[in-house]
Amino acid sequence: MHKTVLIFLLALFFCVGIAEHSETFALPAFYKMFRAKYGWAGGCNVCHSSKKGGDTPNPYGKAFLHNGMNLSTFTRIEEEDSDRDGFSNIAELVARAYPGDAASTPENVEPATADAEETDDLALDDENVFSFDEPDAATEETGGLNLLSDAFGNLVFGGALDIRRITRGQDLLPDSGNWDTGTTLIHVAEFVMTTSVGEHISLLGEQLLTTSPLGTQVADDHGFVYAILTGLPVLPKGAALKIGRFRHTFGIDTKSDAAANPLYNLVRKNIGFISDRGMQLNGYVGPIAYVLSLADGPDSLRIVTEGTVASGIRIGPHGSGGGVVKPIRNNSPPVFLHLNGTLALLGKRIWLGTSYFDGNSYPFNPVNGDVNPSTLVYKRRVGVATNFKVWRVDIAAEWTRGIDTQLLKYAPNAKETGEREATSEGYYLHAEIPLTETLDIRLKYDIWNPNTEKYGTFVLNRTPEDEVWTTLGGAFTWHFTEGALARLVYQINNIGKPTRSAAIIPQLLVEF
Repeated sequence: MHKTVLIFLLALFFCVGIAEHSETFALPAFYKMFRAKYGWAGGCNVCHSSKKGGDTPNPYGKAFLHNGMNLSTFTRIEEEDSDRDGFSNIAELVARAYPGDAASTPENVEPATADAEETDDLALDDENVFSFDEPDAATEETGGLNLLSDAFGNLVFGGALDIRRITRGQDLLPDSGNWDTGTTLIHVAEFVMTTSVGEHISLLGEQLLTTSPLGTQVADDHGFVYAILTGLPVLPKGAALKIGRFRHTFGIDTKSDAAANPLYNLVRKNIGFISDRGMQLNGYVGPIAYVLSLADGPDSLRIVTEGTVASGIRIGPHGSGGGVVKPIRNNSPPVFLHLNGTLALLGKRIWLGTSYFDGNSYPFNPVNGDVNPSTLVYKRRVGVATNFKVWRVDIAAEWTRGIDTQLLKYAPNAKETGEREATSEGYYLHAEIPLTETLDIRLKYDIWNPNTEKYGTFVLNRTPEDEVWTTLGGAFTWHFTEGALARLVYQINNIGKPTRSAAIIPQLLVEF
């Protein structure tokens, strides 16, 4: 019943159009689009209230949303004064000031800070969230462009080359025998190609961590190909609808840089996949941003063969590690709902988000800390996440809890009636500590408990049979030039178990 209600709400949101797109999915495509146009980009706070994004747009970001969300949009809003500080957007951009922050002007070109408060005067057009007004005059003046030349004229291309050397081993350090057998990954960690068709449709292709084919199956990577529809006559002012394959939104994953950072969050353990086909509405009502998604869900199982899941070899949805693919029909497509907002407390800005997930997905695999694509379970999840600063330290945290129900239709071994449901919970804590302008340290700890009735979540000493999975990690990053970094990552899995393991990952990331 609740699934029917959620799907109905998705359709209702589309019909009434409470859809002023929040851009929580914008990076890296829109970021690169802005940089291609103006040759600089100081951070997500060009269009957002905070440097890391993931929150509601600032006045300049709202103007971008209202006028089409493609490369030509920037030209159409250049003569506006979005933040009402007395300077046009283009005057501020030429001076490398922030056109969405009244405190940043050509006379005061200090970067907008995450602590800057947004006044009521800057909340432009909030009263038009439900408005079916005609498109802005600036948009109409640019009509009549040749469809083909307009699309190719808005082409933006870019990416980042990611080179990693992953060395794993038992105990606290990879043993000497593993140093010559590590895995070297050389791939495009971020590939972005975006264009537009006329004034109403933006096409974006982002292939991040290229480990999965762009087929119908879900994936544990970040391969996105989708269209964003905005400004169509059938949509209200500022409305946007995303259709295609993309990263769905749950918890702190909304604000993380998971594609470029080996210190992953809980999303894979929690949801069972990252990217999938579907449709999504992103928007905000006043200070609250929302993301409502309907996904396609897993459409195949990978039947376990001898020496795969049981031995701890990872067999993700992309199929590495063996097994036989078996197509299935998912009778409960996943639904995601995410809400977030930023509060001002004690002079600080605190980002708060809450999420809900409902649908069939792959269960957690306690043998290797990944997913088990040989079966499906019915998952219900709720989560709360936050992001804030203490002094100069950026803190991100998440708590999530839910119920997994075994589906007999997909279960190779049916459990007893009383054991078919299990309550799971997870905790995630991440701290980013800047040392200098180019050096920073990141620390991460997460814990995932797939059965709280059977295992204690916070226990120091565990047996090998305990299915709780913990990860303690750290990273030292050197941003040695603009658009390039070198990073050294160290992680320990299950530090409280005698079967603990570790990994060392040096990484080089270069944008192009």
